[in-house]
Amino acid sequence: MASPVIGWDIGGAHVKAVMLNAQGAVCKAMQHPCALWKGLHLLDEAVLHILQAWQLRAEDCAHAVTMTGELVDLFACREEGVLAIADSVLRLLPRASFYAASAEHAEFIVDVRGHAVHVASMNWHASAQSIAQMSSHQTLIVVDIGSTTTDVTWCEGNQVQTSGWTDAARMKFGGLLYTGVVRTPLMALGPWLNRQGKLQHVAAEYFATTADVYRVLGELPPSDDMADTADGQDKSALATMRRLARMVGHDVDDATAPVWQTLAQDFKQQQLDIMERTLQQTLVMHAQSPVLVGLGAGAFLLPALAKRLDLVYQPVQDMITAETTALQHLAGVCFPAYAVSRLWQTWH
Repeated sequence: MASPVIGWDIGGAHVKAVMLNAQGAVCKAMQHPCALWKGLHLLDEAVLHILQAWQLRAEDCAHAVTMTGELVDLFACREEGVLAIADSVLRLLPRASFYAASAEHAEFIVDVRGHAVHVASMNWHASAQSIAQMSSHQTLIVVDIGSTTTDVTWCEGNQVQTSGWTDAARMKFGGLLYTGVVRTPLMALGPWLNRQGKLQHVAAEYFATTADVYRVLGELPPSDDMADTADGQDKSALATMRRLARMVGHDVDDATAPVWQTLAQDFKQQQLDIMERTLQQTLVMHAQSPVLVGLGAGAFLLPALAKRLDLVYQPVQDMITAETTALQHLAGVCFPAYAVSRLWQTWH
């Protein structure tokens, strides 16, 4: 019998939390918007909101924490961000410990001072390490498509084979790709778009985001569609298509809804092309054919990517034990939070 624990993934745009009961099953899961660049008070509000929604006191269980929120421009550097987030977390969750990883080992620590480099943005490692230990397959490529970024991690023999230990190294060698299914500006998929077989230049303006694409296509559930829109307007079908139309120099009234739905499909294919090239970069470095394990808010894209790459696909939800199917799905979306809670239970 393990101790109940809440895993926390503190990002720059969301706070995600997953609670495991004493048997290791997911009994609660939630993600809450948190625009951390606007101030640390929003982190306090998000953590307290989750605890209150679950009718829990902080001292009722242990807390395992990972983070990427140190990257927001509220902080001058990563170390400042890690220290500030850790101080806020420990004030609210006195029994918290933080996931730290390096080439030597991974562990949970309470005092992050002097260890910021091993704590900063290690949620990808926690996810991959947890999956590597859970999976019956020896060779895996773990792909987490989130709201903002995509993490690509090779695992072999129940161990993480990392492409680098910093964001810079992982971006250089294909482990970290700044593209996601909610917050990515559509101009980042340009400057050219293959629009029904013809190259179309797209506006280099913050007119629309990938959330508009997947909202029009009906693939992004409202529970994952938490970010503000590019123009600050609503998320109705009309407002969404208006934003998409602007990307190619049109007003929404210039064409019918099916035209803008086709445009959304073209942007989707462009993003899939970018992701495919990144995964190919990892695959060519290894001789084996891995199983592709998919997770995150954008996991709905991964069956198509696996098919393009001729890989066997396994959704991470298949590995998660939960009290309900809904909790199993949400834990897959919030997987880094699940991963640190599971690793904490395993190591304690």
